[in-house]
Amino acid sequence: MLLGLVVACSALALFGVADMILHLWQHPFPDVVPDVMSDAANGYFGLRPFDVWLFVVPLGMAALISLILLVLAPDTPVELADVIGAAHQPDPTVPQINGYASTLKSVLAVGGGSSTGLYGPLIVLGTSLAVTARRVLRLSPQYGEMALGAGVAAAIASAFGAPLAGIVFAHEVVLRHYSLRFFAPVSVASVSAYVVSGAILPTRFDLLPTLSTPPAQVADIALLMLLGVGIGLLAVMMMQVLARSRSLAHTIALPYWVRPLLAAVIIGAVAHLAPAALGPGMDVLGTILQGQVSAVDLAGLIGVKIILASVCLALFFHGGVLAPALFVGGGLGALFATLLVTLAPWGYQPDIALFALAGMSAMASCVVGAPLAMILISFELTHDYSATTALVVTIVLANLLSSRLYARSVFESQLFVKGLDLSLGRESLALQSTPVTHIMSSDYLALPEHASVAEATAQLAAAQCAEAHLQTGDGKWRGKICLYNLIAQPPDAPCLPLIDTAPLTLQASDNALQAQNAMRDFIGEGVPVLDGEIFHGVVYEADLFRHARMVTRSVWQHDHEDAAPQPRRFATKYQTIVSGNSQDNNIGQ
Repeated sequence: MLLGLVVACSALALFGVADMILHLWQHPFPDVVPDVMSDAANGYFGLRPFDVWLFVVPLGMAALISLILLVLAPDTPVELADVIGAAHQPDPTVPQINGYASTLKSVLAVGGGSSTGLYGPLIVLGTSLAVTARRVLRLSPQYGEMALGAGVAAAIASAFGAPLAGIVFAHEVVLRHYSLRFFAPVSVASVSAYVVSGAILPTRFDLLPTLSTPPAQVADIALLMLLGVGIGLLAVMMMQVLARSRSLAHTIALPYWVRPLLAAVIIGAVAHLAPAALGPGMDVLGTILQGQVSAVDLAGLIGVKIILASVCLALFFHGGVLAPALFVGGGLGALFATLLVTLAPWGYQPDIALFALAGMSAMASCVVGAPLAMILISFELTHDYSATTALVVTIVLANLLSSRLYARSVFESQLFVKGLDLSLGRESLALQSTPVTHIMSSDYLALPEHASVAEATAQLAAAQCAEAHLQTGDGKWRGKICLYNLIAQPPDAPCLPLIDTAPLTLQASDNALQAQNAMRDFIGEGVPVLDGEIFHGVVYEADLFRHARMVTRSVWQHDHEDAAPQPRRFATKYQTIVSGNSQDNNIGQ
């Protein structure tokens, strides 16, 4: 509950500071030059007279971000993808200083005109606060994932005023599983954040205007399904543009602190051409929902928003991807409805607000991978049951298409580049986090490289095994020799020429999942583990399968049972199962 209160207050402060910075865009002499970001009377596109103030504001914010990059957080920023990845690590945590610094940089960037949003940074802030609370209270790593999920739920509940969606979002996007053990603390944090942000504190940041949509007809449902196909394709394109812009930015030989300045110059130029594409764009989105934007302007804003958001994210003038996804989806939905009014031969009059809302929800659900959460957010924002049930078909079809053509979300590709494949499942991810050296055995037969057949045969018989490993005096592995290779050989013959010509080996840097995949078709007693050429030990199939069984049971216990005390060396979020089976207890010994 305390975490929800702190996150709610932080969220309101975050939005308040960003709003104050956005007011800097108002020209110092409004009687001479009106506020460029709210001047829609002259159209959303068109070259405006040069105004140096449109470069001063973004460059000023970019200079502060560059200073933070130089002093506080020289590394890449913490994003929602990092929060998701942290939730699937043995010790769920994010760098605290970098997390808070990333949130501050996002506030400055959005205030400076970055075509992104604050919802992702708010989730990072909630996660950072949860990590801080866990460390202050000295909670064990097994509670880290629980605290992280509570911070995420509180952030969504306070940002959207949607406590139910906050609960589902935390489980659907970040935790990727549902269990009663996690449901209780996540729900308390979400509800308390909602109460604090909406009832106790007087300020409420409304995302959308109040909408009143008529019940959807059969024609509406059919056309919303068609819109879902279009949203799915556009979501794939948007996620690809976001990914490729990041890849391209990595090839640019510019220091991190210079990149925000370059983004600020681009924003200043766009402010003279399409100022409505700057910032989160929630005010423009409200106008779109009311059907007050032409089809030409909608098409232009969609394209500019995607490109500008990609540039800002790639050049560290960043925020979150949820706000631009809402903007682009709402724009496409309104564009589709506007074209129907013009082209429909039977005089069909669609509800533009319904189609825009469906596009918003579907696009955001594809980009962040949260179809259930977006359905609940739509309902809690509009309080319109008929509209929410109609847009479900758009969300479902869009997600089916985008997940098949690209990925479940834009974060999947970001994490995959970092070596974390969420599609593997929780058990496989737990195996991936276990070094192969933790399941390696020191119970093996090692012989000197100059051993003879007679010596090897005698020691194999004494050890009651069929394989031995030849190594040098300084511990270098020379090969593996099997008993069947020694049969019918002269007793005084050297063993070295008789080693296995194509042995399977593992490296000490490998993990248990890599070992499991490598040994899928393995036939033999054990696989040697090497560090370069140095011989460290052997992984036996029995130990590997026993560890995989333990992980499966540990994941289930982690989700459904109370935490039990455990040895410090196994102090991760997945508990070691302590049972009467001594073999299970000896894993990693």
